[in-house]
Amino acid sequence: MEKTVRNELIRPLRKFAGLLTLSAVLAGSFSLRAESLGMITPHVFRGVSPHLVPHRVPNRVPSRRYAPAPARSYQTSKSSAKSSAKARALASKKKVVAKAVNHPIQPQKFTDSMSSETLAPGVIHRFVRGPLSIHLLDIDMNSAPVKVQPTLAGDSFNQLKDVAAHARENNAIAAINANYFKTNGTPLGTLIINGEWIAGPLYDRVSMGITDNGRVKIDRVSLRGTLTTDNPEVPSLFCNTINQPRRHGSRLVVYTRRWGSFVRLPYEGCVVAVNAQGEVQDISLKEMAIPYGGYVLTDSKIGEISKLKVGDKVDLSWHTGPNDWHDVVQAVSGGPMLIKDGNLFLDLKAENFRKGWTGAQIHARTAAGVTANNHLLLATIEGPHTLWDVAKFLHKLGAVDAMNLDGGGSTTMVVHGNTVTRNANSHQRHVASSIAVVDMRTAMQNNLNRVPPETAEPTETPPAKEETSEFTVQKPSQTEEPAAVMPEAPEDLMQSPAQQPIKPPKKHLFGLFH
Repeated sequence: MEKTVRNELIRPLRKFAGLLTLSAVLAGSFSLRAESLGMITPHVFRGVSPHLVPHRVPNRVPSRRYAPAPARSYQTSKSSAKSSAKARALASKKKVVAKAVNHPIQPQKFTDSMSSETLAPGVIHRFVRGPLSIHLLDIDMNSAPVKVQPTLAGDSFNQLKDVAAHARENNAIAAINANYFKTNGTPLGTLIINGEWIAGPLYDRVSMGITDNGRVKIDRVSLRGTLTTDNPEVPSLFCNTINQPRRHGSRLVVYTRRWGSFVRLPYEGCVVAVNAQGEVQDISLKEMAIPYGGYVLTDSKIGEISKLKVGDKVDLSWHTGPNDWHDVVQAVSGGPMLIKDGNLFLDLKAENFRKGWTGAQIHARTAAGVTANNHLLLATIEGPHTLWDVAKFLHKLGAVDAMNLDGGGSTTMVVHGNTVTRNANSHQRHVASSIAVVDMRTAMQNNLNRVPPETAEPTETPPAKEETSEFTVQKPSQTEEPAAVMPEAPEDLMQSPAQQPIKPPKKHLFGLFH
């Protein structure tokens, strides 16, 4: 009886112990598998005896039977290591075909070749062949027996010619392209030939000027005209520029025979013709023939010049800036400025050029610079490069001031009648203006002193009186002038300005510019 009661009491305990053991085994197995996944530790389940949990064998996947793996002996591990090493050796032998020769790596780099030629005393043409094709004219403006002057394709803005024709017609030993221009032959920006203002500044952009004694100046240039009359209803007026494209919103702009034979406004305004004697000759609303030796004033319909009457006396004088530009007799324009006072300088916003234009890579550019000892540098660069590359190149040559000129398909250099740039064997772009280097020892005098059309009357009419005081350029006064409204740029030059001057990049293409 006692035994039966004892068995009845022990039976539930045995069942409980069996369940406890089974749960411990299952828990240990789960912990082991989770540990192999990096999730939990073997003894995460508290209250379970550690010796009941199967231990994990290092570097071995646990058995699916949840049983501990047999211990590996030292001999087994040693033989396994030997066999694996032998297998690796055999595999490596199969891959080896021939032993490579241990040659040192030779650096690959471009080699530039340079040649030079003396065109005249003090005039040297240098050519650099390498990653970029560079032609450079180095002209000693202090002693060279040459005259550097701009050329125009025709007597007025209705012709275009290639640079070779510019050089040939002016007996130049060398020539390069100059101003930006419109396809109708209008040069854009400052152009002065033998003291005559052919075209005025555009947005006061940078220009290169040469004085009568050969001094080269590169700076931003402004031109302001002052118009006075004997008509009490018309006060003193300020002219914006001369012979530049006019758009809606522009104010007083002056046109001479260099512009063409007549002026036609794109909208109704006021057009006043002034003859060589300084008298108002005719007044119109839209178009007018330009008198020989005279000029035409254009303004809006409600402008002050609409109050002028035929027969009124008119006087027009011009003031240039900066102050030391009053003695400049030759000048061309382009932009933007590349070097100023010996430092790299690019300010697109100030000259109204498109933002990011400095980093744009085109395959041809033309540039001009001047050194501290008054050597004029005229360069063409062909190959992928940026404006900063051009600036660094001229700076390396010693330029203290430099500027960009028209480029792209216009970039051309002619030396002794031969086109030396890459477009020699292709169609050369016709341009409105160029910079010619004329040897004074052999130049023909009649080509050097070309008669401007303003002073030449047609053969069937009597010659006009030489009263040209209206176009004298005066030294600017020290007093501040009223602000004048500059003309808008042509459509092909209308560009959104940059927000601030751009800093030069740290790296440049090719070692040539470092």
